[in-house]
Amino acid sequence: MSGRDRGREAAARPTMRRRGVLLLLGLAACWPALPGCKALVAQMLMWGQEPKKRVKAEYPHLAQKKVGVLIWVEPVTAFEYPQVQFEMSEFVISALDGNVKGAKFVPSRRAVDMQRADANWDRADPALLARRLECERLVLIEVTQYSTRDPESPHLFRGQLQGNVKVYDVEYENSQPAYQTLVEASYPPDSIGHWGTNDREVRRGMMEAFAAELSKRFCDHEVSVK
Repeated sequence: MSGRDRGREAAARPTMRRRGVLLLLGLAACWPALPGCKALVAQMLMWGQEPKKRVKAEYPHLAQKKVGVLIWVEPVTAFEYPQVQFEMSEFVISALDGNVKGAKFVPSRRAVDMQRADANWDRADPALLARRLECERLVLIEVTQYSTRDPESPHLFRGQLQGNVKVYDVEYENSQPAYQTLVEASYPPDSIGHWGTNDREVRRGMMEAFAAELSKRFCDHEVSVK
């Protein structure tokens, strides 16, 4: 590049910077009037931050309700992890309590005690179970997968938790769920556990991830825009 060309480039830089400033000032001036302008300015001012969007709750009707949580697991899972129902219930209630406005919850210990006192609880009408727990909505989670080992490499740790989630309204006996969904979670999410990972750490991580994913179905939340 010749000296004359370099001089022209240097002279153009302040002009380009001024244009950038004027563009931002112009966009800021239109902020109150144009919703699209707001989004553009926000993204330019937060350069480098991952854009997100707001997603509505799939089932927002736990808000302001008394909620009971029951966990069903395979007998082999209950035998290997005797406290699994109580543990999962605690994680789920903690996640919902922090995100569902005004909801109150039946204590996990009370729900588990009811299950253990009645061997046939899972055959009863969910609406009647909700009345026994004195709640307005019953969240029933049928755990279909609960594993701390990678299925392709059983000697490596990686938690996999999957469950069918159903919500019942106490006002309607012998009815279908008011809402149902499938929730899945893995821990660690993208790889096997690091060296030194143990069963307890993996179980805690996958139950926490499952509860966090489940709570998104019942409250408004943000997701990354790809």
